[in-house]
Amino acid sequence: MAGLDFCRRVKDAAPEVAPDRKAPMRRLIFVLATLAPVAPAWAQSCTDRVAAPETQVSLCDQAFQAAATPEDASLALAYKGEAQRMLGQYDAAAATLQQALGYTPANAWVWVELGNVRYDQGDSAGALAHYSAALATEDYISAWANRAETWWQFREGQRCSDDADNALRLDPHYAYANEIKGRCLIDLGRADEALSYFDTAISLAPGYQNAYRNKLAALAALGRHQEVVAVADEALRPGTVPDPNPVIEADILARRLLALGEYAPPATVATEVAALLQRFPQNLAALNVQGAALLADGKVAEADQVTQVLRQNPDGARMEAVYHDTLARIDASLGRMEDAFANYEAAMSLDAALSRTYARKLSELGFLPLSNAPAGVLTALRRCIDVKKAACVMAK
Repeated sequence: MAGLDFCRRVKDAAPEVAPDRKAPMRRLIFVLATLAPVAPAWAQSCTDRVAAPETQVSLCDQAFQAAATPEDASLALAYKGEAQRMLGQYDAAAATLQQALGYTPANAWVWVELGNVRYDQGDSAGALAHYSAALATEDYISAWANRAETWWQFREGQRCSDDADNALRLDPHYAYANEIKGRCLIDLGRADEALSYFDTAISLAPGYQNAYRNKLAALAALGRHQEVVAVADEALRPGTVPDPNPVIEADILARRLLALGEYAPPATVATEVAALLQRFPQNLAALNVQGAALLADGKVAEADQVTQVLRQNPDGARMEAVYHDTLARIDASLGRMEDAFANYEAAMSLDAALSRTYARKLSELGFLPLSNAPAGVLTALRRCIDVKKAACVMAK
């Protein structure tokens, strides 16, 4: 679950999550007060970010009316747009920020904030364009970091890494840039290097919940499952994260459960699944583990029923490769071979390392892939399905 996102962007706000990626309210991560332009004394009530967003909008309207220069007018509008974004008033925020750009078209901060609005609207391509526009006007750390996050959403690991490097060039002690750099490295298959970036982010910002979450992703990618559980327990310990995001907390619990399932006795795992589902009835990781256990017991129909939420994913959560793998094996067991093929393909697209596991299983079935690369494995899988039909089951 790399980041799963949840920081998306607060970007949590993914986000593997917010991400953090997936949370739309990214004020403290994306636009730090120290990075915003210095406000004139009259505008301090508009720009100090102490008031509730609703109040700030009103204060910034007053500041705009009192503005004596185009720069002051743009500043008041920019803070108003940020407050509107915090309220979820995305169209209004975008209009306000576009008005601000009419006064100062080369203001990188306004371009970044407009990118944040597009990101929170789910328009990642628009966000990317606005962050790039900011960088066309200034070598701006928030633009580099936020654009890196957006590349991560597009699974463009190298571009993500390059932009994170530029953010760190400007400030090596920027916790968010260190955290996103770690996520980029996981996607590039360099989870061992990613760990140091997550540790740095945590040391710079103790209680950085998304850094803990994505450190778990790196450890899981390295197969260090007992360490996943230990780090998760640390992140979940009262006081470690002063103001935990419930969405990220649920994801940490999910990653802990998946790791526990790799080495703990089935009874222990079952107890953890039940506890997690009691708190979060639609937790995808818990449902995946439950479905996999039922499948292993030969209760295929029950496994299929339990994992329907995984298939529907009503909240649009970031899917993990292991989820698609479980669904594929359920599909194959029920003779739904085209669905199985699609889920095996999706699993490999999220975790290329699975292609080696599938290649080994296909070889045992008499269909040796020409290579262990996903494309070669898929070709062999297609032959296996065409010939053996429902007997082409890559059971664990």
